[in-house]
Formats: sequence, C-alpha cells, structure tokens
Amino acid sequence: MMVRWALMLCCLLAAGCAAEREPGELFGPSEAGTLVVDALLIVDHPLPDLFVRQTVAPGVRYTDAVSAVTDAHVEVRQGAQVFRYRTDPDSLGRYLPPERPPPVMPNTAYALTVRSEGREARATTRTPGRFQIREVVLLDEETLEVRQRLRTFIDGADQVFTAPENQVVYRDGRLEIRFQPIDVPGYQVGIISLDRNSERVLEDDFLEEEDYEERERQASSPAFVAPDGKLPMPWFVVSFAGRHMIRVYALDKNWFDFARSSPEYQDGGFGGLAGDNFERPLFHVAGGIGLFGSASVDSLGFVLVPRE
Repeated sequence: MMVRWALMLCCLLAAGCAAEREPGELFGPSEAGTLVVDALLIVDHPLPDLFVRQTVAPGVRYTDAVSAVTDAHVEVRQGAQVFRYRTDPDSLGRYLPPERPPPVMPNTAYALTVRSEGREARATTRTPGRFQIREVVLLDEETLEVRQRLRTFIDGADQVFTAPENQVVYRDGRLEIRFQPIDVPGYQVGIISLDRNSERVLEDDFLEEEDYEERERQASSPAFVAPDGKLPMPWFVVSFAGRHMIRVYALDKNWFDFARSSPEYQDGGFGGLAGDNFERPLFHVAGGIGLFGSASVDSLGFVLVPRE
C-alpha cells in the first residue's frame, strides 16, 4: 500500500526534503526527534512487523540510519495478551512480532506502546469486521446493464486469471466492484500490475512521454466512502496490459483519517472525498505521529487485454 510511502513522506517533510514544501512547513524544528510509528493490522492476517522512526530537524539530510529508532521497547496489547516485539537485525527501525504470531481478530481492540530514551508513543485501534467483495461486473457504458460477471477468488483462486470472463478489454465497458458495506468510516483501493514486462495500454492526448515514464505498476486510491457498496473503476488507474490484482480495504478510523489527510493524496483521484484539504496529516498517536491502524481486505484478479 501507498500508505507506507505516505508515512515516509511525512518524515521527509519534517526534514525539509520535499520539493514542494519549505523546510519546517509541515513540522516545525521543535518536532525533531518525534517518534514516528508505522503499523498496519489486517484482519485474519498474522500480527505484522512494524516500524519505529523519528523525525529529523529541517536541513538535516534524511537517511534510514538517522531516522531509524533501534532501541525502542515495543509491545502490542489485545485484552490480557501482551505481544512484545523485538528489533530486526537486518532492517533499521523494523520490529518483529513474537514467533508464530496469532492472526488479527475482527472487531477487536489493540493497543500499541513504544518507549525510547524517555519518549513514549501510544495508539489504539479497533479492527473492522470481515469484508467481502460480493461480485465484480463489466457494465455497458450507455445502458449500465451487466455485460459480464467476473470470477472472484471465492469461485476459485486458480481461475481468476484464466477464466474467459476475467479477460477484460481495455476501455470496453465499465468495471464495477460490488460489496456489502460494513460499519467502517471508509475504504481504500490498491491495484498492482503483476506482469512486470507487459505492454502499456494507456494512451491519452493530454499525456506527454515523460508522464508515461512516471506511471508505476502499483497505485492506491485516496480514502473514499461507498454507502451503496459500489465502486466504479476508472480506466486511468491502469496503465499496462496483463494480470492485475486489486485489493479493497475496509478501514478503521485511524487509517481512514490518515489516508484522506496525508500529502500523498491531497491531489485527489478516483473515489476521493470532495472538499478534503489538510495542512497536516491526521494522526491518532499520543506522544508521536504516524499510523497504528487496521483494516479488513478482499481481493480480485483479472487480465487486461489491449484494444485491437
């Protein structure tokens, strides 16, 4: 997910390293040395690795060695259970859960505590319930009638990339994801092109050649709400032919607020929330910044076929 990049961007802005911000504009000099936590819990997935960094003063060159916090005491609590994390010797600032970590439970409260050199950061999250994509359809652009129903992973994981109905011609119809909404503030979508050498399909008059070169094979949406359980997928979010994986995340409040307020998503995008404009990301971390959030997720796969 691009959330991790957005958290790194916050550290860079604090150091005055972003091209469009003046040093100290997002975070002042007095906030140098602030703990930055980065932990994303996914329902039914094992308790994850997490990262602890610190902001650096404006004008100081940002590096992993400068920003990483390697001596922290880190623990995650769930009810009476305490999971004590250990430092990863192979990755600065990364902390590992206990051996054989348990899966993250739905509708459950988790609390994070990070202590380092007299500093303490605390955060809590309540995980969403389980989330499931109901169906994926290809609609007629004019009538909006269903032309094609794609196979999902529930129908068979070994068929999502080989089934004829999952071969989708670029810009032929409208792809729509449908799901049963659950009790969460909002959602976020990530899309990944799995075939690293597949050809480019995106062609638009307003794009220059350098714009094409900047297109990446993975991207994510801003946070969005979908009270009707329908998510249309605009064609501009895909640039390459071949197999694609789309993940739809149902977000807790921490993740939702961060995703809709971080600098990475201020330019909007498909599914974005109109009117959102934040001078500073929304953090729900006492004594620090960053994100201790949770989500439930479901995925779909399809093959994008170039137009003849």
